[in-house]
Amino acid sequence: MTNLITEIESGRDINTLSNSEMIKLSKDIRELLVEIVHANGDAGHLASSLGAVEITLALHRIFKTPGDKILWDVGHQAYVHKILTGRLDRMSTLRQEGGLSGFPDRRESDHDAFGVGHAGTALSASTGYVLGRDLQKQDYSVVAVVGDGALTAGMSFEALNHLGDIGGNVIVILNDNEMSISPNVGAMNRNVNRMRVSPAYRDFKIELKKFVTQLPAGDRLWDEWRRLKRVPRELVVQSGFWDHLGFDYYGPIDGHDIEILESTLKSVKHFTGKPVLIHALTRKGYGVEEAEADPVKSHSGTYWLKSPTSPENKKRTYSEVFGDSIGKICETNEKVVVITPAMLEGSGLTNLKKQFPNRVIDVGIAEQHAVTTAAGLAASGMKPVVAIYSTFLQRGFDSVIHDVVVQKLPVIFAIDRAGLVGEDGRTHQGFADISYLRCLPDMIVAAPSDDEELSALLNLATDHDGPFAIRYPRGAAVTEISGLTNRSLDIGKGTVLRSGSDLALIGIGSVIPDCLEVAEEFAKRNLSVAVVNARFAKPLDSELITQIAKETKGVITVEDNSLIGGFGEGVLSLLSELRMGEKFLGAIGIPDMIVEHGTQSQQRKICKIDTEGIFEQVERFIM
Repeated sequence: MTNLITEIESGRDINTLSNSEMIKLSKDIRELLVEIVHANGDAGHLASSLGAVEITLALHRIFKTPGDKILWDVGHQAYVHKILTGRLDRMSTLRQEGGLSGFPDRRESDHDAFGVGHAGTALSASTGYVLGRDLQKQDYSVVAVVGDGALTAGMSFEALNHLGDIGGNVIVILNDNEMSISPNVGAMNRNVNRMRVSPAYRDFKIELKKFVTQLPAGDRLWDEWRRLKRVPRELVVQSGFWDHLGFDYYGPIDGHDIEILESTLKSVKHFTGKPVLIHALTRKGYGVEEAEADPVKSHSGTYWLKSPTSPENKKRTYSEVFGDSIGKICETNEKVVVITPAMLEGSGLTNLKKQFPNRVIDVGIAEQHAVTTAAGLAASGMKPVVAIYSTFLQRGFDSVIHDVVVQKLPVIFAIDRAGLVGEDGRTHQGFADISYLRCLPDMIVAAPSDDEELSALLNLATDHDGPFAIRYPRGAAVTEISGLTNRSLDIGKGTVLRSGSDLALIGIGSVIPDCLEVAEEFAKRNLSVAVVNARFAKPLDSELITQIAKETKGVITVEDNSLIGGFGEGVLSLLSELRMGEKFLGAIGIPDMIVEHGTQSQQRKICKIDTEGIFEQVERFIM
């Protein structure tokens, strides 16, 4: 740890630092960020935080939290904010069980004005703060730090429209690094790009320099003018979009120049009656050569410092299995098109995009739009696949109902990161998708137990004339569980993986390997336990479940979804309708709680859906 960081931790006000010291502090912080992320197993949102160092320092020089409110959109960029607000000594615990969250968290610090994990929330939350402040006649500044990728979120547009309408006294910093996780797409991004590279601005600046430098002391005047970046860009840059929304626009400015950032923030801090937007140009991964060279890889780790990959880590992930499998389908079915909301890399679609550039469509951070676009594609005669994380599909739920289900359109939902996701924690857990999809008429809901089953389900979904959801977990794909010898499956049909006469574990998805281990352990105790791979949460294999219930003393369901509204409740309802409710001994799944960050294995242990926890609960049910 460097001296300057230590001094800040011990209470030295960053306002006492000179400009040269601030530059050194920026460098020291970047070194610390790399060290922290690497020490945590190369898990953490590195590139975003590297790109926001100067913005964060300038904000904390001009505004005083927790009195003033700084709201971070997404929160990937908030690590420096944590360092500056009394959490330096705990940064080594970042994203670890019992440690600091990887995102702003109101429970963690009063300096975190709003908890966040999903993009597109900061502007709406800022609107709420502005309204609440003014209604209560309070006096504090509200600042929203928003990435250019987050501006593709529909809620961001709604908030901008509202803020401009009410003339809300808020400062919006557009942290423009041209990326979300994947490179940004869309007309908004093109508009921002026009502001970056406007020939009108460049020509104006050239002519202005010629004029100013011919004046007495012109060279000194120009240098000062350039330092402050007070050239009235808004007169010549295409910033009309912001004007029409009712914002005062300032920029573009260098988002890595602390002096310029500070002078701009000072100028607008006390503006009233009109929201202000400061357009700051940054580079994701700035200040670390390797991170700048590949901001996608460095988004969530220090890839250049990773130790040689172990054989275990070389296993294909479910995301990769999906990408490979849907790629094979695309080769034979020209109707198939894949849509993703800014998650090309995370969803395993990078290679497919290269192979079929016109049939892999990235809509940006716009989940609701992604779903309805898929509905339109289906209505046009195409076969759309929405590749999306479980936690993000929640944001498109209205579109799933209104645009897909009501019209019974053949849209396939490939739901990655279902269940417990690990270090991203409470905002990213995919614990509810079975619950909120199972209630929808005509929706097929399935979960594979291994890689072959995922491929088979995708083939099945492609041939189905209606909505079809396939959920699968984060991480390495399981192999050789399903026993599939080909990729032919029937909708609503499960299979018996292990016979038994005393008890049956009916599982779905990622918990199947644990169920098999539990059955093996009970066999050592002379208890015969059957294991059923249900495959489908909807429709249920009523024939198989009924048969298993009759042949055993009772059934217990196991899932990595919420117990409320989940697979277990569906099985209980089925058996109750058949007057066999007494055969339902219990359900095992994610309890009624928000699961905190930690490793996936730690989270499964907490929820008692790992092998040990399932065994313990089964014992309790049958005692």
